[in-house]
Amino acid sequence: MTVAEFRPVRLPMYDWPEVADETRVLEAALTDEICHALAIAPSTLQPWEPDIDLYDLWKDPGLLLAQTCGYPFTHDLKGKVSLIGAPEHEAVGCSGPAYCSQIIVAASSPFRTLADLKGSRAAFNGPDSQSGMNALRHALALLANGRPFFKSVAESGGHLASMAAVAEGRADVAAIDAVCWALAGREKPQLVSGLRALTQTAQAPGLPYITSVQFSPVERQKIAEAISSVFAKAETAKSRERLCIRGFSKLVPEDYTVILEMETQAAAAGYPVLA
Repeated sequence: MTVAEFRPVRLPMYDWPEVADETRVLEAALTDEICHALAIAPSTLQPWEPDIDLYDLWKDPGLLLAQTCGYPFTHDLKGKVSLIGAPEHEAVGCSGPAYCSQIIVAASSPFRTLADLKGSRAAFNGPDSQSGMNALRHALALLANGRPFFKSVAESGGHLASMAAVAEGRADVAAIDAVCWALAGREKPQLVSGLRALTQTAQAPGLPYITSVQFSPVERQKIAEAISSVFAKAETAKSRERLCIRGFSKLVPEDYTVILEMETQAAAAGYPVLA
């Protein structure tokens, strides 16, 4: 490893204000353990810029560890980052390192099946999201029959914004990351009380932990071992419980081909764009 500057661990994907303290605890523990494993002095780490773009963060050559989404990992980040694995979450729809999306509607809505959603209004967090876009597109592809399925589709900018849009009647449906849905149920009960899960999408590997491509296979194995060690420590138990984390699985890039298969299957069914 020849990079002159290293960056501390950053876990941005579920970093809500309500769980920010727990996220910082886990980031610090992972940073210390990885630095120890790779013989890096923590005092030499360069802090992240507060407003850094996520793609710049993910592709930083000094990245020790960060979490991204499976869709960017299989698309814009392909070949630009190295995979370590994925956390295992305690949430409905999650098993081992796999997760899904909960397709949610207003609690008072008449919708009972996916077919009932024909002609409704959808909200999604962003076009580069596995949970909010790709999984929903895949779930509806056959029902769409080669034509637009929704009356309208609006990009919200985030899962919480999508949930709010449905709760407030600005949208009828959204696909929400199962971990976000679990966190919202505990951290934002007033929001979730006006919503319900209609069904869930197919599973895919969870949001991947990635590192710089500059690290060797041996170093990546040390990083994986460091994560497993931190996730077994009593000192991080409270933070892991609050973040719905129950373990870690080492994965390989081929595990994420299911995301590409979901995209291909939707296109083959005549539904290449969520519409």
